[in-house]
Amino acid sequence: MTQKHTPNIDLVEENKRLRAQLAQLEDRLEHLFENGPAKSLHQSEALHREVLAVTSDAVLITDEAGRLKYVSPNAHFIFGHAAADILKQGRIGFLLPSNVFDPDLLEQRGEISNIECRIRDSVGRARDLLITVRRSVSVEQGTLYVCRDVTERVKIERDNELLTITLERRVDERTSELRESRDQYRRLVEGLRHEYLFYSTDERGIINYVSPSIHTIMGYTPDQALGHNWREFVDTSTDEYAKLEVMDRMRFAGLPTPPFSAWVLHANGTSRLFEFRDVPLLDPDGNVIANEGIGKDITERHETEEALRRVRADLENRVHERTVELTERHEELRKSKELYRSVVQDHLEFIVRWHPDGICSFVSDSYCRYRGTDSDTLVGTDFFSSILEEDRGALEQKLGELSSKTPVIEHVHRVVKLDGHVGWERWTHRALFNQDGQLTEFQSVGSDFTERHKHLELSQARDRAAAQVLALTKREQDVMRLVVGGDANKVMARKLGLSIKTIEKHRGSLMKKLQVRSVPELVRLALLLGDCAEA
Repeated sequence: MTQKHTPNIDLVEENKRLRAQLAQLEDRLEHLFENGPAKSLHQSEALHREVLAVTSDAVLITDEAGRLKYVSPNAHFIFGHAAADILKQGRIGFLLPSNVFDPDLLEQRGEISNIECRIRDSVGRARDLLITVRRSVSVEQGTLYVCRDVTERVKIERDNELLTITLERRVDERTSELRESRDQYRRLVEGLRHEYLFYSTDERGIINYVSPSIHTIMGYTPDQALGHNWREFVDTSTDEYAKLEVMDRMRFAGLPTPPFSAWVLHANGTSRLFEFRDVPLLDPDGNVIANEGIGKDITERHETEEALRRVRADLENRVHERTVELTERHEELRKSKELYRSVVQDHLEFIVRWHPDGICSFVSDSYCRYRGTDSDTLVGTDFFSSILEEDRGALEQKLGELSSKTPVIEHVHRVVKLDGHVGWERWTHRALFNQDGQLTEFQSVGSDFTERHKHLELSQARDRAAAQVLALTKREQDVMRLVVGGDANKVMARKLGLSIKTIEKHRGSLMKKLQVRSVPELVRLALLLGDCAEA
């Protein structure tokens, strides 16, 4: 019995010993896993996974045959596919073009950096990548791909490139425009050398630029003016000089100044009246550092305007004197009207008596001479026979309104003269009534009114024209004078210092105000006013 149980006891003891050793090994292994390299490796792996999950660069690893062995968790940021879905596809060609790099070059270098590549993500959007490929020898031979999405950067670079090209083109265009504008301005300045003076002064009043036209306008060379103060060329004895000093201080204080006139000393010792317009030149801080301007000699215009003012004043004075004289004469005539009425009537040229039916009963010798016949021929004829048919109705209507209380009318009508021309006659018709108040006869005193009527019409036309011209502005009168003189719009614009568009505007306005439709009508109106002035 003892021999039979001994082996079993040994096996049990050996089993216990082995179990104890296994427990010690497990404890040791657990200790190593928790505190040794295994734990560090596990933590490092977890850290790498966490970093790759949030970084923008996607990492791919393939074997020698191009089969995917590893896809970083953040691959979906670039390719739009989850890492597990990419691994299911199996090959790198699912994500990248097959010719993305040269294998021989990679074999030679071991790494190729910053390969530019364009792909389409899972929804078809184009993405620009920078890819770095490297030979991987960590586990087995393969290729490691590091993909960086540079779509936004490429877009910005392209936009910047396009913007740069656009800016360069715009700079070229603007430069060309400025060059053309400069050349045009230079031609304009050179073309105006006989009329305009261009200049620039600093804050002390020193002339630092003057156009060559100063020689033709003022008699000085540019060298004689440069470096001198503008006050040396101004007539300081005039009242305008103090105003010039005030405006100069305003100008360099940054205050706007209106156009002004000043008497300038010519090289020949005479004084010339100039009209100036200034523009301040500012530094980047907005301070006035210089003054640029343009001047025009308006001496002749000033003298012409002064002469016109004198003529107008003289004319107004004469009109006033004549008005006073006529008023006095009118008052005298009014006082003596009743006294001399019969005398004036008796001394009129034509005297005709006729019946209410129009048949003449008496004609004076002066009327016979006027009609070119004798009294025997005219007596018994119709008084209305020589009157134009269009004027008879008006006369008959007036005659029908006569009564014993208002027995006299004055009337002007047209007649056909001996030469066949139409003339005008002026008559005073007096109705004669009997004691019963019945109309018995007309006594008419008349005269040839043709010339006086023409003068009257001419005078009325002149008055209307004068009133229309007085309604014009000063500038419109200047334009009218130049149009009548035959000047073209361009010439008028140069003479008046205005633009052609402004000349056209004034021209249209004055034509409308004067109620003329053409230049010949305007000339006739001006001639009419000229005849009036001569008269």
